[in-house]
Amino acid sequence: MPQGAKTGMEEKGQRAGRSQEPYLSKGGKPDGSVCKGCGITYRNKRWQLESIAPEERSGEVLCPACERIQGEHPAGVVTLSGDYLAQHKEEILNSLKQHEAKHRQKNPLGRIMEIKEEDGQIIITTTDDKLAQKIGRELFKAQKGELHYQWSHDLNMVRVEWMR
Repeated sequence: MPQGAKTGMEEKGQRAGRSQEPYLSKGGKPDGSVCKGCGITYRNKRWQLESIAPEERSGEVLCPACERIQGEHPAGVVTLSGDYLAQHKEEILNSLKQHEAKHRQKNPLGRIMEIKEEDGQIIITTTDDKLAQKIGRELFKAQKGELHYQWSHDLNMVRVEWMR
């Protein structure tokens, strides 16, 4: 393993190279950078919703979420299906949008990329795997049904399926 490479613990003490998130730059961005896609600010090594004065800005860049959106590379895919979905579609979609807004207060990089209907299903793509998991979990808690997760560690992605 290369010197200085980060490792994580895997099964039963075996060490494996930690998968690197392709949209997070290793060195970070200059403090005071503003995303030209969504307007969030990079300060203190974190992306934040707060705005900064024009004289504090160090330049415009794309945040990792906007890069994912532009590259059409989701970190989470949530698939909703079933007869119940057709009957309660508006209620469920409003709930999903509320969960996204709440999640975004904690993590401005967690967003819904797209919501599309296809063959009686609703497919939601997200920029953050945790948001996809949270959408599935919250929908299951509120509406019951069946919930399944499938992680793809090599692609840094999660697929969530909810049906009722």
